Amino acid sequence: MWDNTIRPRYIYLLAFTGRVVYVGQSVDPVQRIRAHRRPSGGWRLPFQPLIVDLIHGAEIDIVHREYAWRCCAAAFGWTPVARGGLPFDMAKVHEGARQTGAKLPWPFTI
Repeated sequence: MWDNTIRPRYIYLLAFTGRVVYVGQSVDPVQRIRAHRRPSGGWRLPFQPLIVDLIHGAEIDIVHREYAWRCCAAAFGWTPVARGGLPFDMAKVHEGARQTGAKLPWPFTI
């Protein structure tokens, strides 16, 4: 069930060595990043977190934006990963998210 409440929602990145990135979304990104750092958070490797985007919208809006950031990452030579660290299936991304992602500025230069 989608959360249709219009409220601030954020996109954050977890950058790992080797140009690997996890793209996540949350209404409380600081708390979510802290949760990722816990032993139960699923990430055993060190990462550099960065909050990169804010929209005021419903859950479907932020999910679209999350996919767009994955496209942006891939366009800049990074490998977007899903939970568990496996490469994200970019075939799941629709054309609208690809077009939006092409306009986003990639924040990492390494």
